[in-house]
Amino acid sequence: MSTEPVARKDVKIADTWDLSIMYPTEDHWQKDLEECSKLPEKMTALRGKASESAETLLSTIETILEATRKIEKVMTYAHMVNDQDLSDPRGSEMNQKAMDVITRISASLSWFNPEVLSVPEEEIKKWISSTPLKQYDAWLEDILRNRPYTLTAGEEKILALASDATRGFMGAFGKLNNVDIPARLPEVEGPDGRKVKLSHGNFIPMLQEPDRDLRKRVFKGFYNEMSGNTETLGAILDGQVRTNIFRSRARSFPSALESSLFNDRVNRNVYESLISSVHQNLHLMHRYYRLKKRSMGLERMNLSDVYTPTVCGVDRKYSITEGEEMVLAAVKPLGSEYVNTLSNGLKSRWVDRYENKGKRSGAYSGGCYDSPPYMLLNYSGTLDSVFTLAHEAGHSMHSWLSRKNQPYHSSDYKILVAEVASITNEILLAHHLKKNTTEADVIAYLVDSQINDFRTTLFRQTMFAEFELIIHERVESGESLSAAWLSEKYMELVKLYHGDAFEFDTEDQLIKTEWARIPHFYYNFYVYKYATGMASAASIGRRILEGVPESVEKYLGFLSSGGSRPPLDLLRGTGIDLETPEPVNDAMKMLDGLVTELETKLAD
Repeated sequence: MSTEPVARKDVKIADTWDLSIMYPTEDHWQKDLEECSKLPEKMTALRGKASESAETLLSTIETILEATRKIEKVMTYAHMVNDQDLSDPRGSEMNQKAMDVITRISASLSWFNPEVLSVPEEEIKKWISSTPLKQYDAWLEDILRNRPYTLTAGEEKILALASDATRGFMGAFGKLNNVDIPARLPEVEGPDGRKVKLSHGNFIPMLQEPDRDLRKRVFKGFYNEMSGNTETLGAILDGQVRTNIFRSRARSFPSALESSLFNDRVNRNVYESLISSVHQNLHLMHRYYRLKKRSMGLERMNLSDVYTPTVCGVDRKYSITEGEEMVLAAVKPLGSEYVNTLSNGLKSRWVDRYENKGKRSGAYSGGCYDSPPYMLLNYSGTLDSVFTLAHEAGHSMHSWLSRKNQPYHSSDYKILVAEVASITNEILLAHHLKKNTTEADVIAYLVDSQINDFRTTLFRQTMFAEFELIIHERVESGESLSAAWLSEKYMELVKLYHGDAFEFDTEDQLIKTEWARIPHFYYNFYVYKYATGMASAASIGRRILEGVPESVEKYLGFLSSGGSRPPLDLLRGTGIDLETPEPVNDAMKMLDGLVTELETKLAD
């Protein structure tokens, strides 16, 4: 059973990330913040130089990059301090101060892109081809590509300033979801009679408990509280969607979706094709749910049963040390540098390990060019937690290799390729665990776990992506987002994606408010990248494990390339073309094989 999270001050230092690597003390951070607060004036003083000559453009770029690198470090430190305890006003104040400075710097640079675009196209291309500027060619080409969507300097400044007014929607959601709602979540009584307070961190682990009555109490307790907040959360989400649409329309994009996809150089058909391909294969997940229902001996399933392992009697818990050892063993095919670097990072407190009161829910890999690639976890000891560690380690090693091999300006890779690195690690972990056990029930358990990776990463994230598209298109058509409408549409998708194995009774109807607790709906068409990442990683992982010549070298080259080329081009270097249906179709073939394997093992 999970226990109530402790206060941040009671967490062992060894279990926290070491932010002193960035700044020895907060005074050092404050000094950098004060220096950054003077940068807007310096950036404004550069105006007019970028269009004078290739030489002045070069010096302007280098000055801007130096400034952005510094404020990035300041911002990274502040948001990590904030995320470790969102109830601590100190972290919130630091984060707000850093955001204020970033907004001012952004506004002070609003002239730069329009000024670069004021240079005749033939002239600017001649400048870019010169030796000193050539190192920035990809960065400058992106600016030139934005020519149809770039406004006047004055209009760009207004948009930059508007970010200060519109960023509050995500902040309000974060406070409500991570601080206010958790404080009101109920306690539930476990099989041993102990009372446990529900939290974002223990919600899923408690839904994995074998006691079905407990799962139902947890499910009802959690979503009953969420249901009492949907009006407020609906208004907040409506504001975020309108912000996305405002920005897309201000730049004359056809839609918020196309505005979001533009910087990744992804066509709308990639997004819509993903949804269509998943719809065509929903029968595979429905088939799995029916198998799960039979295996659990249920006449009808409830949604509170979804997270329960299909294979009973295999209840494994892993200490953080065991989890780290499993991940390190799994990634050995990627070579000694990868393994040794990750091992040293885990020993050097790259990771903030466990849940504490007020800590941001979920997990992420973060950091900046001048810091370690930190990881935030809420590790609970389940196999799912081990896979989360592998996932975030994939992100962190991608960042480490990119920063090692790329200069600052081309080290920041797109999210579209980021998910490939994380999910490939999960595939390697699943293979390692299956390979190193002979117990039939454990193998079946691991196959079930792999299927659940498809459920959560390919199907669930595509469902989220479809919901995100639906709500944006509704607002773009002139309608608003009420809590009732959001819940109705969300429930329609839940039924479509889950199929006829479920009861969808009064208890299951509570899931209609799940949209209200998903942070990624505030990230502007982010979640589809998990699904395409799963499809890409399935192919890459298979090639690595099958020993296809140069597969490891190509993959490590991909990780080391950072943002030096467009994401789809980087993926093509590994043999993956997301502009074709093949990656998703290959992933579905893998899923079909896994479901068949589980059916066979459960029949034995």
